[in-house]
Amino acid sequence: MLPVCHLFLVLAQAPAASAYDGAAERAPVAVLFENGSIRLGDGNGTVVSGLLAVDGVVLSVGPVEKLEEEAAGYELERVDLAGGWAVPGLQDAHGHVENYGRSLEVLDLREFTDYASMVAAVAEVAAERPAGEWIEGRGWDQNLWPEGKFPHHALLSEAVPDHPVILDRVDGHAVLCNKRALDLSGLGGLMLQEPKIDGGRVLVDDKRQATGVLIDNATDLVRQHVPEPDRATRMRRILRAQEALLADGLTCVHDMGIDEDVAGIYRELESQGRLQLRIVAYLSGNDGLSKEMLKKYPWRSARQDRLDIVGVKLLADGALGSRGAALLADYSDAPGERGALLLKEDRLTLLVHEAWQAGLQPAIHAIGDRANRVVLDVYERMVQVDENFRALRPRIEHAQVVSPRDWPRFPSLGVIPSMQPVHAASDMAWAPARLGPERSRGAYAWRQLAGGVAPLAFGSDFPVESPNPLHGIAAARTRRDLDGREQAGFEADDALDGEAAVLGFTFGAAYACGQEERRGRLMPGFAADLTVLKLDPVQAPPELLARSRATMTVIDGEVVYPRELAVPHEAGAVPADDEAAR
Repeated sequence: MLPVCHLFLVLAQAPAASAYDGAAERAPVAVLFENGSIRLGDGNGTVVSGLLAVDGVVLSVGPVEKLEEEAAGYELERVDLAGGWAVPGLQDAHGHVENYGRSLEVLDLREFTDYASMVAAVAEVAAERPAGEWIEGRGWDQNLWPEGKFPHHALLSEAVPDHPVILDRVDGHAVLCNKRALDLSGLGGLMLQEPKIDGGRVLVDDKRQATGVLIDNATDLVRQHVPEPDRATRMRRILRAQEALLADGLTCVHDMGIDEDVAGIYRELESQGRLQLRIVAYLSGNDGLSKEMLKKYPWRSARQDRLDIVGVKLLADGALGSRGAALLADYSDAPGERGALLLKEDRLTLLVHEAWQAGLQPAIHAIGDRANRVVLDVYERMVQVDENFRALRPRIEHAQVVSPRDWPRFPSLGVIPSMQPVHAASDMAWAPARLGPERSRGAYAWRQLAGGVAPLAFGSDFPVESPNPLHGIAAARTRRDLDGREQAGFEADDALDGEAAVLGFTFGAAYACGQEERRGRLMPGFAADLTVLKLDPVQAPPELLARSRATMTVIDGEVVYPRELAVPHEAGAVPADDEAAR
């Protein structure tokens, strides 16, 4: 049953049946969504005034008067859209649910624009904790600091000498540690040279000591000493993330890189009816999957599309911001550096082959142009082994820097570009310096990769970015940052129109996991998943859209996140209040 709130009026209500408490069945209930504009996502730009759903599925769309006639014989509930715009339920095709829940609990470092202020905040937290307790934080980005360089631990170690500290960079591909954490990890002494870490780096200063910055695989040298969260903590973080993601208007998330314990938590939550958000999960595979795990998956819940564990997430390289992305030529701002592959090509091929044999969809993180080429080479070999490999819908996650000569290989191999438009908005201040003008033209090129055999699948990579999908839609429409600024090398000609941008967060995301025949559109027979907004995401000014939020989230015809309207206004009118204040 829909929760009672001021947003809708229950005209008739019968006792609710539940698959979990064994209650008696009830007569079908029809839910009428009205008093708004509903975009069907049918490819024709169709907008209707009403939608009728029965048992979580769209029964009919059109004028409200017509739908009222079709609802005769059903118990009827009405949902007032309050003059808003409804679209097919927005989805995030690349996120990290547990890590997002963790980011809501640890020290948030995203807003600090200089190193000293960040250190002061860490010291303030440490002062309230017992000596020896680990201090964790996430979100620093040296590219936003005045010096624009990686920090040295000296200032942090002086301010926090009695607690081991590990602070994740915003992309999760680098950490900053203090002296106490380095000592615990055996990295606190003199080093004749920078240690050789396969797929990672320990940065060393001119005194032959670790700077405290570790990149990609080297971060494990410290992470292994941080106490592991218990199961109750992990479940709490997942549930907290679910609440926040529903509030952002998301109806489905592709959770990239879960372990067996999180898979078990998801299955428990699903069996108890506590998993409201749709989850499509991909197992973390860089360390390999056991034969026992490969036998257990793919796994799908009895409730259609509520929980599906369908694939394997692999990482081919690191991140551009920490210069870990594998490039074909040197970084323009760091001669001699080209990043690194986290998996050698033969190992990557073996892991993809194992996934294929198990019927698991491969989703491979590749950011640099070298990493993207290597992944495409691996996929091409798999197609040569079995033409039906395309049926798995192989994915490349991020595809941020792709050589133009590799653009046509995506459609020819049936590879899904799973991209995050908001990365372009966040990175544009420094990415051209990393890449130079020529490669910048091949970066974040979703328009060049769109229109192939597979549609674009859009996400945010939260908690690296905000999970608010409106940020991504605005970025896809403009190739500008969230304040509307543009940057040389990120030409607006590569932007998408409003319908294509929304498509990536709806039908495209559903296609990426093989669910496009029942989700991603609001047509009869499709799931009644809706995201309700104050603004039309197709036509509203992008700068306003980027400062807005969802007002309602509906999954299977049920309002799972009602939101009180801060400022009452006439149906159909656009409120004059500043959306940023929301």
